Amino acid sequence: MYASIIGKKLIDLANKQEGKTRTSKEFIEEVYFPLFYDHPKYLHWTINSPFVQGYKSNNPPSKEKRTDNLKKLHEKVSCDKPDASFAIGFGAADDTATTSGQMTSIEIPVAGEDIYASWIGAGLGIGVNGGLVLLIDNLEILNLLFEGWKRYRELLNDTNHLKGNQIETWNGQWLTFALNNPEYRQQLFTPLEQKNNDSINIPTQNWVKVLFAMSRRFPDQNLRTYVYSLGQTNVTLGFIQINLPEIKREIDMYDYLFGELKGVNRKAIDDVYNTEFGFKTVCMQGAIGLREIQPKDLKEYFPRGKKEISFNKIKTDEKSLINYNIYLSWVIAMLNNKTLIQTAEEAAQTLAQSVNQERGKKIQSNNIRKLLESNSRKMFINNITDVLKEDPANNEFYNSIVNEIDKMQADKFPYFLILLKFKYEFLNSNKSKD
Repeated sequence: MYASIIGKKLIDLANKQEGKTRTSKEFIEEVYFPLFYDHPKYLHWTINSPFVQGYKSNNPPSKEKRTDNLKKLHEKVSCDKPDASFAIGFGAADDTATTSGQMTSIEIPVAGEDIYASWIGAGLGIGVNGGLVLLIDNLEILNLLFEGWKRYRELLNDTNHLKGNQIETWNGQWLTFALNNPEYRQQLFTPLEQKNNDSINIPTQNWVKVLFAMSRRFPDQNLRTYVYSLGQTNVTLGFIQINLPEIKREIDMYDYLFGELKGVNRKAIDDVYNTEFGFKTVCMQGAIGLREIQPKDLKEYFPRGKKEISFNKIKTDEKSLINYNIYLSWVIAMLNNKTLIQTAEEAAQTLAQSVNQERGKKIQSNNIRKLLESNSRKMFINNITDVLKEDPANNEFYNSIVNEIDKMQADKFPYFLILLKFKYEFLNSNKSKD
């Protein structure tokens, strides 16, 4: 049913832009059907619908047959009880089928206009990796997706061996491209992937790239999205809030840190960012923000009880430095406290200077290593005592750190400690390089 709501919003938007008053049925006939189904290759595959029954890719239906299929859809909408074969997102006719869900014995009247609108809404689904689809109630996004329909049809008609029925996948790629490029209308866009058997398809977009693109365009908004998947088995994850201001904070911090790196080719965060969790997993939190886009493998550096953390020296090759910046930008964004960030910076510099003193160099190095492996605020405060003994000249500074740690929120400590580790190891790596 939510697809119907989104579909009606697009119809209203298109009608206002074109000065028309089309109903859902008229929009299907004038716009949707000609783009989606009145060609040998379709934009969208709806299981068991009149458009796909008897369809064979090596012998697609003729113009006359396609028109007849549209008539069959009209007949079903007029005469039959709604089911998934002609009402997108509804349950199957058999309520025990895997494509049924949220069934009820209550007779809920469904208008034909709602059924037609569900087709239009389904065409606005944004496919991401993990096999899930997003429906977003945002007029600018809906308008961009609507523009993309025509581009996908042209690409499908002009490209031999290009697989059809990928409108959701196309939407994910197109939306990311359009949001990131103000001049998208003047640019060629062909996100194609060649397969070994000479077939061509559109690769599924990474979900975090879609979120990055939306956060650039809507940096001050929280968007609500409906997440689902329709196929042999239907999956509904429900409404998920996307906290775009938090995600934009990560992008801004990454861009800022890249300005401090010399001799490293800039790589867009979209191209190098991998997340620890899959999209389905993060949706289970009910909202997606900075915490949910935690970089892949960063968990290895978090305090983990009594288990010793292996913290290798940071390599100075380009790939390692980019990865370092991803980790660092996310940790700083999570910390989101200028005082603590500055304290970590100063502490890393003081510790690096301390370990390079001639007296007790080996002892102090071990003390600092033990400090950086602390798994709690209490352990950190205890371990800093040994560091202070070997570096009494900085007694006042170490005491100030203890005071900061003592009043720090417990959930901030892991990020502070990771930031301190990265800064300390980065300083050591640069020194050894010199």
